[in-house]
Amino acid sequence: MGILDNLYSVVELGHFEWPVRNSHPTHPMTVHFPLTFLSAAYTADLLHYGIQHLGPLARFTPYLADISKFGYVSNILGLLTSIPSITSGSAELWELYKTGGINRKDKELTHPKSHQEYVDRSVRIGLYHGALNAVAFSISTYNWWVRRKVPGFHPTGGNVLLSAIAMGGIALSAGLGGELVYGKAVGVQRMGYARDEKIEGRKEGQALADAKAQ
Repeated sequence: MGILDNLYSVVELGHFEWPVRNSHPTHPMTVHFPLTFLSAAYTADLLHYGIQHLGPLARFTPYLADISKFGYVSNILGLLTSIPSITSGSAELWELYKTGGINRKDKELTHPKSHQEYVDRSVRIGLYHGALNAVAFSISTYNWWVRRKVPGFHPTGGNVLLSAIAMGGIALSAGLGGELVYGKAVGVQRMGYARDEKIEGRKEGQALADAKAQ
């Protein structure tokens, strides 16, 4: 493997043996930051609109400037922290789709006969997951761009509408990501000591089944 291949395997997939034998993919460790920052940014935009248009929230009018700045900064942080999440997530999907990919080989281990069906389902979910994230990233980029020269970074009505759409999108995307992990077990026990445990468990299960069959 070349240097770039090694970097890809270590940084994007979390596949390394030193200084510890890692069993945890990179992507799940990167998603919390953009999800938190972008959710905060979208919420701030919606709150900003609510204070201006909903009577019960009018009492918070003195805080509009701070809310605008908080939302704007949160949006920037969300964009920046999205980059490693996007690259590692794309790597995970590629390793599921391509022949010989680490995620595809794991499905071949767990489902020797039906792995193609499980791979196809997981790839479709991954594509929806990635598409929703791409939409949210695009919306956040647009919101940052149009507000960067606005005094106080106050959101327009269009910004608020887009933030509402993006909020629903990242919520659905997070659910799809959870389905990939907990429903399809993508990336679960695929390497390191965790993979050893999976293989040992399968051997024990097969031995028990053989014993009952006798």
